[in-house]
Amino acid sequence: MMEWVRRYWRFLLLWTLGLLAGGIALALMGAYSGILNIAASAGHPAWLESFLQLGKERSVKFNSRAIAPPALEPAELVPLGAAHFQGTCAICHGSPLQPVNPIFGHMLPHPPDLQRHATHWTREQLFWIARHGLQLTGMPAWSGQNRDDEVWAVVAFLEALPSMTEADYRRYASGHSKTQDYADAQLVSAGRPRFDLTACSRCHDTADAPPTSPYIPRIGGQEEAYLKRALHDFQDDMRQSGFMEPVAGDLDDEHIERLASYYAAQRPAFRQPARPSSADESELGRQLAEQGDRTRKIPACNACHGRKGREDYPRLAGQSAQYIGQQLHIWRQGGRDKTPHGAMMAVVAKRMTEQQVAAAASFFANQPPWTERSPRP
Repeated sequence: MMEWVRRYWRFLLLWTLGLLAGGIALALMGAYSGILNIAASAGHPAWLESFLQLGKERSVKFNSRAIAPPALEPAELVPLGAAHFQGTCAICHGSPLQPVNPIFGHMLPHPPDLQRHATHWTREQLFWIARHGLQLTGMPAWSGQNRDDEVWAVVAFLEALPSMTEADYRRYASGHSKTQDYADAQLVSAGRPRFDLTACSRCHDTADAPPTSPYIPRIGGQEEAYLKRALHDFQDDMRQSGFMEPVAGDLDDEHIERLASYYAAQRPAFRQPARPSSADESELGRQLAEQGDRTRKIPACNACHGRKGREDYPRLAGQSAQYIGQQLHIWRQGGRDKTPHGAMMAVVAKRMTEQQVAAAASFFANQPPWTERSPRP
């Protein structure tokens, strides 16, 4: 057999190339002729549906092999993932509170009901799909670059979704926002959103309650200039977040002005952190906040973020240790460096050790937030 192949290899090569060229030419002729019906209403032939399903599953399984999933904290991540799902995903995939929108239900392929189908995928595979999207399905890639932390929150929610009751889902997805009854005239002129995409209280703090997750910042009592800058940065794709970019993109300048003014006027109540810091960690955090670290060229945190810091910088006192630590790690990994403010902070964060990150986060989490205005230099 091998002797025959060696003798006729040129002949076999020519035939192979000829068949390949003929197949390509036939495919191009079919595409150019328009005889292939690509209407979503036509559906797929059974053989094509099986072929595409096989290709999708094998691609997801192959490309997600290298993902090392972290240990997820459902109690802290599920509310964050649920609020995002309700605001941007439920319209296609449905939820325990609503069926799939009829318009999106006629997509080809049909968006799956994730309360039933999420268990089909592993944690790594769910992350890969949410992070990268799927071609030819309408499933987009994650809009926030370098924000894998947000994708893992959605994964934590999807893993919990199959066992959720309607009441569970409502509690997680609505957060602190309230549903209300609408007058007939309002229903006629404005309709009735289930949970408005831009309802800030779905995630953030209110006058009576902290954020729904420790990975969400307190924005009550922040400076108005900082809040406006943050929303504009999200809106302009200069600050990356798959959670906040869709929200900010739905706001106009007047909305941003009013929201910044509203939250700047709030006076957040201090709640003792769940994990008190040790004496050594507390002292290291205090030194970083008040003095910095000259040997590593780290300036004092309070120079910008303290009571007399710049009004377009965030105040850190009273933020959770999880949120501060997470943001510092995002800077260390190359995220949040598109703006001049972010680029400066990225340099500082990369100079910090892991011990310093933990100490700074814990120190500020143990400080009460400022509840009164102070004069600015």
